Amino acid sequence: MKDTTVNKITSFIRREIMYGRLKGGDHITETKVAKSFKISRVPVREAFRILHSEGYLEMIPNRGSFVRRISADYMTEIYKVYIFIAPELLRDAVPRYKKGDFKKINTVISRIEKCKDFNKIGYLLWDFALAIYGPSENKFMLCVMNEIYKHNIRILNDLFELKQKKHYDLTAHKQFLELSLQQKTDEAVKVWCEHIKRLAVNFPELNLRRIKNS
Repeated sequence: MKDTTVNKITSFIRREIMYGRLKGGDHITETKVAKSFKISRVPVREAFRILHSEGYLEMIPNRGSFVRRISADYMTEIYKVYIFIAPELLRDAVPRYKKGDFKKINTVISRIEKCKDFNKIGYLLWDFALAIYGPSENKFMLCVMNEIYKHNIRILNDLFELKQKKHYDLTAHKQFLELSLQQKTDEAVKVWCEHIKRLAVNFPELNLRRIKNS
């Protein structure tokens, strides 16, 4: 499908939010964006409508559009959905891995190890998710997972900034890869699910105590 001006603007603003260059609570105006792109406000208005519907922007009466802040409740809701569908996708995906899939997973792990910019770590983790879940034939759940990661990038970047971490622990990622190479699907899924559940301990901001042992 040919890209349109609306799509370009929508993608640009979405990336700015996901990368953390636009923060929760930042004011964003149609006039400024239109001037930046040297276009009329009509396609910008449509892009804003899309971003409002996706939850990236919110309208505050008499003030305008602002980058939506991510609440703890919202993060908890995303986590609940994620931990429910992740094992189902992996049980279907891991047995389908081919040589190219293993290479792709290993490449992403290497890129994360070398990454020094935590504004980009969320995107790399999205790449990792695409690599490990992608071979699954559960197309609807893949679409849901894709939507989760679009928003999860923001959550991860916000949490990393909050924690001021210097590196990202890839132990579980490497264990998952090794077990998958050995065709130990159940063990690989268990390692990954335990890694997901540890988020409840590592990031108390998520308020996940009541579901971490589910």
